[in-house]
Amino acid sequence: MKKTLSLYFFILSATNIYSQSNYIEYHQEARCIESYILDSSYVKAVQLYKNLFSNYDFVFAEDCFRAAQTATLINDSVSSFLFLERAVNQGVTIERIVNDSILIDLKQMKYWSIFEGYYDSIRNEYIAAINWNLRQKNNEIHDLDQKYRDKHELHPWNFLWRPLIWIKWKKTSKKIVENELIPFIRKYGFPNEKLIGLDEASFHLKHKRDKLKSNYAFMILIHYYSIPRTADFNELLLSQIKSGNIHPRQYASLIDFQATYGKGKYYKGLHYNEWHHSKNKNELDEINKNRIDLGLESFEIYLKKFNRGLEICKKIKKGNHKHIRFWIWCG
Repeated sequence: MKKTLSLYFFILSATNIYSQSNYIEYHQEARCIESYILDSSYVKAVQLYKNLFSNYDFVFAEDCFRAAQTATLINDSVSSFLFLERAVNQGVTIERIVNDSILIDLKQMKYWSIFEGYYDSIRNEYIAAINWNLRQKNNEIHDLDQKYRDKHELHPWNFLWRPLIWIKWKKTSKKIVENELIPFIRKYGFPNEKLIGLDEASFHLKHKRDKLKSNYAFMILIHYYSIPRTADFNELLLSQIKSGNIHPRQYASLIDFQATYGKGKYYKGLHYNEWHHSKNKNELDEINKNRIDLGLESFEIYLKKFNRGLEICKKIKKGNHKHIRFWIWCG
């Protein structure tokens, strides 16, 4: 059986042409697959995930994880382990897998020991592919941003000094972004999971578990755009979606901050309704068009996921933990 599954892994890898490079198309396909999951059409979703992953050399860890969950729910253990192999190749740790309420069931499957046998070698390939000098640089500027963020947000005894801390934080944020992060992006690309791997618990004291994404540079920019800033870097950031360096949710969120805090002064466009939302209902059709063009679902489907996440929070309190994750609230 081990030889059979090993051969299946080999055949799958050999037939992956990895011909696609436009990640806007990747995200549009991924959102389409998610709509099948929302409708409980899990068999269809699993097949579409296989097709999607076969066309790209890099795929997002959250998508691999969700694909494995979906396959596990329909008892398609072969597909589950194929998706897990791809997930580990993208940085997902075995600790994160066994802590999931759906994927933990795979430990009872006959293929689990084979997967465990492959795990270290796949994990080592992932580690070897990361530019750790770039990851360390990203960690350092994230730590500096977090230093002032925590002083301002988490230390209530500093209330008399908070206005001064805020000023210092925003000055520091400006220097980090304009003197270090933007030149970094121009030279190497946006420092996201494709370039520097996933955020792991060991990277920062505040993280209690390994993540399924890379958010350090993104959060620096969120803090940067929390006051009015120019829109000078938007074209650069937008170009990073197509190359797979930034997720469209991250880009859309950054634009939402500009639309909320800098509209009329710098930014002249619409919200994407990803983090902050437009209050003008007449803008919704254009917002939906922009979302879909970017690789997001319509705002109506986003709200469906949002409300689903809230309902799952209630179900979890009642002891029902087995839910496919979109990472919106509890679901």
